[in-house]
Amino acid sequence: MDRAPDRIGQTEAGHGGHMHVAIVGGGLRATSVLRLLADVEGVEIAAVCDASHSAPAMRLADDLGLYATTELSELGQIPGLDLVLDLSASPVTLATLEAQRRRDVVIVTGSGAELVWDLLIAKKRSEEQEKIFVELQVAYDKIRSHERRLQSSKEALEKANEELEGRLAEIFFTHEFFKALTTFSSVEDVTSLIVDGANGILGAEISAIYLFQQEDWTLRLYASQGRTEETFVPVVPVSETILGAAFRDGFVQQSDVPVGSELAHWSTNPAEIRSQAALPLRSGESVIGVLAIASATFRELTLAERERLQVVANQSSLALQNALLHEELERLSVTDRLTELYNHGYFHQRLDEEFERASRFGHHLSLVMLDIDDFKLFNDRFGHPRGDNVLRVVSGIIRQNLREVDVAARYGGEEFVVVLPETDLAGAMTMAERLRKEIANYLHVTVDGEPPVTQTVSVGVATYPVHAPGPARLVEAADNAMYEAKRGGKNRVSVAR
Repeated sequence: MDRAPDRIGQTEAGHGGHMHVAIVGGGLRATSVLRLLADVEGVEIAAVCDASHSAPAMRLADDLGLYATTELSELGQIPGLDLVLDLSASPVTLATLEAQRRRDVVIVTGSGAELVWDLLIAKKRSEEQEKIFVELQVAYDKIRSHERRLQSSKEALEKANEELEGRLAEIFFTHEFFKALTTFSSVEDVTSLIVDGANGILGAEISAIYLFQQEDWTLRLYASQGRTEETFVPVVPVSETILGAAFRDGFVQQSDVPVGSELAHWSTNPAEIRSQAALPLRSGESVIGVLAIASATFRELTLAERERLQVVANQSSLALQNALLHEELERLSVTDRLTELYNHGYFHQRLDEEFERASRFGHHLSLVMLDIDDFKLFNDRFGHPRGDNVLRVVSGIIRQNLREVDVAARYGGEEFVVVLPETDLAGAMTMAERLRKEIANYLHVTVDGEPPVTQTVSVGVATYPVHAPGPARLVEAADNAMYEAKRGGKNRVSVAR
């Protein structure tokens, strides 16, 4: 198994541009690291060393055609060796390695070796493997540079090791950030994680995510960090501030923001913004949002920081697009497509939830049920397309009159229902009468050659606990009241008995 002369010659011949690593230890951990490193581009296994020929790592080295030896002293004969990875967990072995090592060779053991192991395992699963191993090589190059310049300074070497640990910690944070992005499906969770990543990976003092709203071409705040929410303007037109510039043009940076700059007015305190940068979050060719970072002091992002920011944006865009699609699918599952109100099934779910809340806290809960008068005759006379337009108009008027806590749904056919939490009978009657009047005043359907047709609604109102002890009875009471309104002449509001 020990074939030093020919293996050493091969190592020296193939050194150009590669990192040469020797692994000390023959156990399962050493075997796993050997197998992982053998697949990494730019890393050459110069030797494997263990006291036992039959150790798993030694057998694997033989299978891979690598130089394997039982003598630690032979490692010092390998030209071009950059790094010795000590996985033996033996103080005697480490002491021997330290005594024999050349000045240009780095020895990593203990927690450093564990970090390398964790990094290899993490990057085996990560799409960022190549980038992280480049950064790892740069980190080790820093250590070698410090050793060459400060060979006699133990304090300088310890400082270099601390820097390496900090860099590795940053690499692991980035990996955990990317992994966490794939575990969240809600837009709120993903956007919150993105600003966490901007602060953790880039050291941003202030960060915010704004998502694009196509209906009014604005950017709306979804998540922020570094300042209270009141510090951020909640809605910004896409034509304004650095957010709009990034939306239109891509990455934008102001390392020294001029006093009074309009680009800083995404903050309610723009005078505080001394430096800022923003870049778009894309899904294909479409911009779905903007990530902004800022600080109250001068800061210019380095090329490496800009590249890291772009990596964060790319990964975040993918996770955000998945979350938006998931949210849209959830919305469609509970929404009536014609009217864009909630559907019958979701109405009952929300009614049960609001009834439980009302009964627990002793609040009123009212129900308003509407039915378009003579709707079948209208469809027979004018056709279903015009009938669909009437349904859309009625649902639009209902939406315009809702509070944030109210729930409106298409109950079925031409029937609609509105749940009014914490609303007594008088409040529900006011709401019902307002809907009735607005629909009657607005719905004048004109057809060529015929007089305009006015469409009206009959409305029933019921309130818990006045008219019903439970949700099913409350629906029944409102439905009966609605049919009482129809029997009374239509285009009117009736209260449950």
